Amino acid sequence: TLLELNCQLISGGDIIKLENDQFVAADILLLSSSEPNGLCFIETAELDGETNLKIKQCLVETAAMSDREDLLWEFNGEIICEPPNNLLNKYDGTLIWKNQRFSLDNEKVLLRGCVLRNTQWCYGLVIFAGKDTKLMQNSGKTKFKRTNIDKLLNFIIIGVS
Repeated sequence: TLLELNCQLISGGDIIKLENDQFVAADILLLSSSEPNGLCFIETAELDGETNLKIKQCLVETAAMSDREDLLWEFNGEIICEPPNNLLNKYDGTLIWKNQRFSLDNEKVLLRGCVLRNTQWCYGLVIFAGKDTKLMQNSGKTKFKRTNIDKLLNFIIIGVS
């Protein structure tokens, strides 16, 4: 699935750089960040309405790549994960890299719709893009609920007009 980010198409498996105050445009695995210990701060107001910052942390092994683009370009990990779903608070996957397996959970993933805050930059591996992101999986049609009184009043108002 392709997604346009700053006039460039991105898809699953791409490595992207995010900068402070930038929207996360795909579901990504956090690889490294400008903060010590691979920490990253995000705002999730678009997802859950909360404006307080949440902390995410990448794997210690990938945090060592920092912003060295030569190491990031050579990254050849494989992610085995659940199929796209709409569960915002759950992610279950495994990263296979350098003949080792690393468990992945929700604390290592930045979801589409989040905003990077108080972090100069971070690098991430695109897991899901476009309609496969958790945000898009949650954006189904909303049903407008009306009571019988609302329906009756609408009918009366149309009749009076």
